[in-house]
Amino acid sequence: MCVCYLMGMSSGKEQPLLSFGVIADVQYADIEPKEERHFRASLEKLKAAVADLSGEGLAFTLQVGDLIDQGMGSLEQALPVFGALGHPVHHVLGNHDFSVEEDEKVEIPERFGLERGYRRFQQNEVQVLLLDTNEISSYRYPKASPVGKAAAELMVQMARSGDNQARPWNGGTSKTQLDWLRRQLQAAEATGEPVVICGHHPLLPEEGHQAWNSREILAVIEEFTCVRAYLCGHHHNGAQVMHGGVPYITFRSMLHEPDVTAYAVVRLFADRLVIEGRGREESREIAFS
Repeated sequence: MCVCYLMGMSSGKEQPLLSFGVIADVQYADIEPKEERHFRASLEKLKAAVADLSGEGLAFTLQVGDLIDQGMGSLEQALPVFGALGHPVHHVLGNHDFSVEEDEKVEIPERFGLERGYRRFQQNEVQVLLLDTNEISSYRYPKASPVGKAAAELMVQMARSGDNQARPWNGGTSKTQLDWLRRQLQAAEATGEPVVICGHHPLLPEEGHQAWNSREILAVIEEFTCVRAYLCGHHHNGAQVMHGGVPYITFRSMLHEPDVTAYAVVRLFADRLVIEGRGREESREIAFS
């Protein structure tokens, strides 16, 4: 286990601006495996990941969505596991987190302790922005509700236009959220603070798992020089794209292979991002352009 970058150590090595954990797409459910997806095994993998991350001297852990595969009962088993971290956990909601009964969908944000899906916090003079890429989607609200019907119709219109992300497992943000993102980045740019942005859905690559309005979100990010990374999950195979000097990183899911995990420790430096992968997640160092 790498300990050379732990904050507070007197090793003489350069200290990171921020160190945190990332867990993506646990997708726990007490059900039988389906092809390569081993839902039941994810709970023990999550417990092991939490035990590991708790000893890494991290500021927090990001859980980037799809903690469960289905059912409120799955959430009741998985969510308490994070209590053993010993440091804060910041949850991003994913599409599968809304795979509950229609009348239970409204309860999901509150169950995660969230007043709203998108928000910000500051840690070690680094701004962390958490996006809600489920805000406009066909799964977040009951199908019969006005917002649910409007989202389903939007997806049909997108499909007719040939948008490959017009899928029922993808979603997007409102203009209100985009305006909020722009204001947060303007403020960070003015103070010279680096920003890490996190969402459930990728923005890049454009292979079909990206957010419905990924290009609009990208356009806002490209207005500023303070963004150091965009981190997400959703596409279980993972991905990494450098665009405009910013790494767009999709973390791999721990759902696949019954005995193999996937999560990471991320360390942000002034000039690079260091990812210490576990299991399927690759370790690498990414220099900022």
